[in-house]
Amino acid sequence: MNTTDSFTVKRPIVALILIELMLMIFVAGGSAYVSIAELTHPLAPFLGFIPIALFLVIYMTVKKRWSTFYFSGVSKLTKQQWLEYLPLLLVLIVLLIANKGFQPASFSFFTYMLLSQLFLVGFVEETLFRGMMLRILMPKGKTAAIIVSSALFGVTHALQALGGQSLEDTLLQIGYAFILGFVLTMLVVRNRTILLTILFHGLHNFLNFTGNDPGTHLYDYLVIAILAIQLIWLLSSSKKNSIKTNTIYT
Repeated sequence: MNTTDSFTVKRPIVALILIELMLMIFVAGGSAYVSIAELTHPLAPFLGFIPIALFLVIYMTVKKRWSTFYFSGVSKLTKQQWLEYLPLLLVLIVLLIANKGFQPASFSFFTYMLLSQLFLVGFVEETLFRGMMLRILMPKGKTAAIIVSSALFGVTHALQALGGQSLEDTLLQIGYAFILGFVLTMLVVRNRTILLTILFHGLHNFLNFTGNDPGTHLYDYLVIAILAIQLIWLLSSSKKNSIKTNTIYT
């Protein structure tokens, strides 16, 4: 974060709690309003993300924080760095196969769902967890920043699993959220760009919301396996780069 952001520097825990509360209050409040008003528009379930998205755009524009929160750097990625995103493409393909294509719906439904997942859910959650929270935690060390911001992402999504579903479904959703959070955070830290994780996040949600029910958890376990392999690859690569850097400067 910029040195002028004294509040986040002096009270990082409080800042994280406030961000979490803002997200939970607006999303829960939006859901409650939609339920009470019985809204049926495709954008209705994501109503709570709209004020947060507007706030983030205004804040980062006025304060000139876009680059601070990694909204740049895609053009500077090397071929090796692009390869690190290939497993995410494989995850999207698995989801598409698992959902057996798309639900029968109107073109406007798919348009609204794509826009909401990219520019509301994907943009808001990536900016908060992989942008702001990551930056707030960086002074505590890169490892701590990755672990804590990823854990917060996982916990936030795991709360959605506490709705009376089976133990297997609950544990699966928690594991899925945690490992996905770690992979996306690692990619942002390594490559210093958040745009590709926003794109993946949005497309991932879009496929889940517009696809058919797979009727089995097989594909969920396959996605977790892909993400686990990717995470091991990223951690191994980071360790090798760290060893090389230490060798050069000793």
